Amino acid sequence: MIDGFIYLDRKIRSQEEWDSLCELAKKDSHGVFEPTFPIKRGHELCGYFSVGAVPMVLGHISIGDVLPRESFTLINAVENHVYLNGAKGVCFPMPKNSPFHPIMPSMGYSNVGEYDLFMKLML
Repeated sequence: MIDGFIYLDRKIRSQEEWDSLCELAKKDSHGVFEPTFPIKRGHELCGYFSVGAVPMVLGHISIGDVLPRESFTLINAVENHVYLNGAKGVCFPMPKNSPFHPIMPSMGYSNVGEYDLFMKLML
């Protein structure tokens, strides 16, 4: 590391570093979601990236073709696939107008805040 330059570290190295990262994120009204790469300048934390730590599931279930109980069964099946691949959690981006949006908390999901989802194709 070159003094003063920003870089990605390989992991959170201690409980103290974890606590510092949580406090840093809290200052910006942000949370810490399974960080895989702490961002540092020298030995000072500046943030983090979470790359592939929590699988994100995108999809669409046609309301006219799939019954509500079938939808729950399908979501549970996807959760099981994610779990069997070793993940500790799953992320479902959900538009506010989705019929699932109001019932996600009853399915065990926590709202982590409002975000716009951006995507870049790496061709």
